[in-house]
Amino acid sequence: MRFAMVLAVVFGVGGPCLAQQSSFSQKGDYRWIALASRQAEDEAIGVARAYRYLLPTVRVVQATNGWFAVVAGPERVANAKARKEQLVREGNAPSDMLFSRGDGYVREVWAPTSPKFDFQLEYDGKRPLSAPLGEARFVVASRKVDGSNIAGLTVSQPSRQPLKFELDEATASFPNAKLVALRLDPASDDHQLMFSSFWGGAHCCTVTKFIVPQNGSWQAVSGKTADGDVGYSFEDVDGDGVAELIHSDNTFLYRYTYYAASIAPTRVSRLSGTRVVDITLAPSSQRYMRQSLYKMEHWAAKSPEMWRSNGFLSAWVATKAVVGEFDDAWSRMLPLYDRGSDWPLTECTVEKVKDACPPGREITVDFPTALRKHLEDERYIPRGSGSASASTQVAALPSPSAPLAPSSPQPPQVARTSSGTGFFVGSSGQLVTNAHVVESCLDAKVRGRSLPEASARIVARDPINDLALLVSEHRSEKTSSIRMTARLGETVAAFGFPLTQVLATSGNFTLGNITALAGIGDDTRYIQISAPVQPGNSGGPLLDEQGNVVGVVTSKLNALKTLVASGDVPQNVNFAIRATGLIAFLQSNGVSVDPIPKGAKLSPPDLADEAGSISVQVSCNAR
Repeated sequence: MRFAMVLAVVFGVGGPCLAQQSSFSQKGDYRWIALASRQAEDEAIGVARAYRYLLPTVRVVQATNGWFAVVAGPERVANAKARKEQLVREGNAPSDMLFSRGDGYVREVWAPTSPKFDFQLEYDGKRPLSAPLGEARFVVASRKVDGSNIAGLTVSQPSRQPLKFELDEATASFPNAKLVALRLDPASDDHQLMFSSFWGGAHCCTVTKFIVPQNGSWQAVSGKTADGDVGYSFEDVDGDGVAELIHSDNTFLYRYTYYAASIAPTRVSRLSGTRVVDITLAPSSQRYMRQSLYKMEHWAAKSPEMWRSNGFLSAWVATKAVVGEFDDAWSRMLPLYDRGSDWPLTECTVEKVKDACPPGREITVDFPTALRKHLEDERYIPRGSGSASASTQVAALPSPSAPLAPSSPQPPQVARTSSGTGFFVGSSGQLVTNAHVVESCLDAKVRGRSLPEASARIVARDPINDLALLVSEHRSEKTSSIRMTARLGETVAAFGFPLTQVLATSGNFTLGNITALAGIGDDTRYIQISAPVQPGNSGGPLLDEQGNVVGVVTSKLNALKTLVASGDVPQNVNFAIRATGLIAFLQSNGVSVDPIPKGAKLSPPDLADEAGSISVQVSCNAR
């Protein structure tokens, strides 16, 4: 794809980017449906995966400002309002979606793919179905047993022993089966087959066997029995041209709550010879699993009550463990889980006998205790590891097969430094900044106008609301007072350490007003401000005229989806996280807040001194 370069540079909180003429531009009534935008590519792909069920044309494109847009289409949109209402009503699409001509899009980075099947048979019991594959022929049929239907498969080939078997575990009230042929084993030049049947019922289940050529014969290899009527799906996770097997971990269903509120984490497997090998923890699956995590977090952002559901939290902690973030997930789960749940959680204190606990040996446990044991039993975390991160367990687990190398050479990891602003919220060194300031942080340090550089420990991160809590070696004599309300039009001040390689390292103070009481798409987590901010202001305090914190500076408009959709760059349209969200974050992480605001109005110089006394520059060596 070729692009004509336009010599224009746009600066945002994330840094400079080049504007380019787009070949995605649409004419007439045709538009892209812009569902979301994200700064991180994998996060955008995770959000896109969340809408595959609704819009099969969903994809991720990069925009002129470097961000990644989740879009679908293009499609003819005669009535944008009616189409938007339909998508919101029928598919829970974002209410702040936009319809874009695509002038700001420059390249496609991801689109859903479908595996290449040699053939695909859908059997409904009306008559036997057959299909050839080379010299082999496969016939699907069923027979009735005591009023139920059992699907069977016959394989015949002149050069191999015939194979005939039935999925007798799936006795269904209606005849059904699916047979697909495709390449599943990267170590084999032959194609393999998947044969499955759904036994029906409200909550279960699909039985699956894989048919593989082996030593002059055909062999049936058992897969997992999966909830629902899908079983396994296919995706080339590592880009090697061979499909991996995607499925859910059914062990989480009914374990912590009733079925409808249960969430099952995603797992990745591979067919290797005559074994189905779980490769969820392998390096080749990490990117896919991180995208799955972002997909979960996107739905939780749309339905915040999920963060109080033990069914969701269990799957979220498990997925965070897979990508090496168990410690962070565990600390964030503890203040959130539903302590009032009446769902029975028990553990057996001795070895079970025939999968049953002996009488009197079962005890009631709380959710964290039950979850930790479950994660250990299913190898999400090492047994007896305390709060050790799951990133250490890949090497500890037995290798399922040959070493699983990435599909293409990976660039060497190089250290990078990011910086932002934070401010003290506790007398014991607790301070707040944006989560994105300390993302992937290996070594955080803080310094203030009168404070030398010191180390800081990251206690908690909330990427959804872009907040992080750190504890510094410094003990601040002055901490912020917080005011929960904000008024449209009132004067506010932002303080931070922007562009320290260019601007003053002693801090930067700017004045403006609250120009809206919500962010993009009426997102009430944010307020809109006109106080100028630059890269490095992220995480800094937004103060009223009395020196009370009314928000946490987080972003500029050109780092948000409006710019991605339109390419326009309005001036001094910036955003801060509301103080109410800050207080909830602090309280959930054990920091007591007394939101009693100060009363005396300060002059701008005094207000600058007040802001500088509670603020620090936060620097992060990240990888």
